[in-house]
Amino acid sequence: MDIRPASMRVGRKASDLAAESIEHEPATLEEISRISETSEESKTESNAGLHRVVWTLAWPIVLTMLLQTANSFTDRFFVGHLGPDALAAVGLSGQFMFLLFSVGMSLSVGTSALISRFAGSNEPDQATVAANQSLWLGLIAAVFCLGLTWPLRGVAVGLMHVNSHAATLSTQYLGLTLLGIPALFLMLILSSVFRGLGDTVTPLRVMIGVNIIHLGGDYLLIFGNWGFPRMGLLGGAAALVASQVIGAGLYLWFLRGSPVQGLVRRLGHLDLGWARRILNIGLPALWQNLSRVLSMIFFTGVLTRSPEATAAVAALTIGLTSESVAFMPGFAFSMAAGTLTGQNLGAGNPRRAERAAWAALQQGLGVMIVMGAVFYFCAVPFTRFFTHDPEVVRLGVAYLRIAAISEPFLAFGMILTGALNGAGDTKAPAWAAVVTMWGIRLPLAWVAIFPLALGAVGAWWAMTISTTLNGLLALALFKWGRWKKTVV
Repeated sequence: MDIRPASMRVGRKASDLAAESIEHEPATLEEISRISETSEESKTESNAGLHRVVWTLAWPIVLTMLLQTANSFTDRFFVGHLGPDALAAVGLSGQFMFLLFSVGMSLSVGTSALISRFAGSNEPDQATVAANQSLWLGLIAAVFCLGLTWPLRGVAVGLMHVNSHAATLSTQYLGLTLLGIPALFLMLILSSVFRGLGDTVTPLRVMIGVNIIHLGGDYLLIFGNWGFPRMGLLGGAAALVASQVIGAGLYLWFLRGSPVQGLVRRLGHLDLGWARRILNIGLPALWQNLSRVLSMIFFTGVLTRSPEATAAVAALTIGLTSESVAFMPGFAFSMAAGTLTGQNLGAGNPRRAERAAWAALQQGLGVMIVMGAVFYFCAVPFTRFFTHDPEVVRLGVAYLRIAAISEPFLAFGMILTGALNGAGDTKAPAWAAVVTMWGIRLPLAWVAIFPLALGAVGAWWAMTISTTLNGLLALALFKWGRWKKTVV
């Protein structure tokens, strides 16, 4: 069975025809001219085709992320009716769960890189084994994370310094949501399997089902509607876990018609050789993700010691929430670039892999430049949508206008890093994240707030400078081209 995406099969035939055309007798000048014109036309068509392939992969990811955002907002809306302590409990638990989410997401980077390579080289058996072994690693990591964090959930919540009622609610909520970690990791791994195969529609279908179960469960279990027990915040946690279990089940169901449908039957045992291959890609990606998450925690800590303190943290929250609109297309084109890079390298066509990444960058860059302009010119209404506090509005507007400058470079960083990850080259982007976050952003923010007395606005400039440099580093690493020779 040929598991290569249609675009890969067409590309291979075109290159075969081109190769055959140069094996004939020497051409006349007229024939050479005609061939050149045809080549230029084919090149134009190929560029247009690449852009179509990128968009075909990206739009379902954008919709999937929009559904995730809507899910989060609606969930907070339901929980908000239980009072501020319940809302704080969900927020605190979410920060803790995001760290664990980073572990599963990093493993999925290794999965997607391997699957896309094998899809490009038309090796369904190897793709099946890679998916099988990724599931093993995901389940082992999930059990480890659950066993490590569940007994320590009370200690983790205690470090957050919230009132006793919110702390109790958070511990209870976290205790139940942690039980969904195996299903969550299974979802992350299987979504990366489909993405590596070039199928981004199936994860969208699964997300629709997850949203229905989660939000429907919230409505029924939090408030006790339609005869269901009124469980309050624990009902929200139960709805979340149920949606993750159903989501994992949906992925397994959709596997039946996929090229790797035999992966569950071959579950067997973990092979250490395969584990090393997956972790060689996934562990640097984990370091990259954790570096970003932890540096933002420290950055927030620096803000809390600034003269504006509470207003600065509130403005940061508003700014990041507003910017998440731009993150979604950036992330979508990043995933599309990763899939196409891996598939084309697997097909032995690094030139097309590079052109596909540039096509993804062009589309993503266009969207994020527009978003940057929107942030700059609409900063006031964006900020006033969340608050009317004069100090928070002032800092929020400053954040959005300063961040707007770095939106094009954020596109470079996100999309080209996605291409590097798709090639299996995760070490270089990890170091770039460490340098820009820990070596530039945090020191600059501290200097701007304290010695220079620029306050939170100085910290916003530190963020923009570090984001810009990260984008330039990603561009340099991609143009360097070492990723074309990465062995996975």
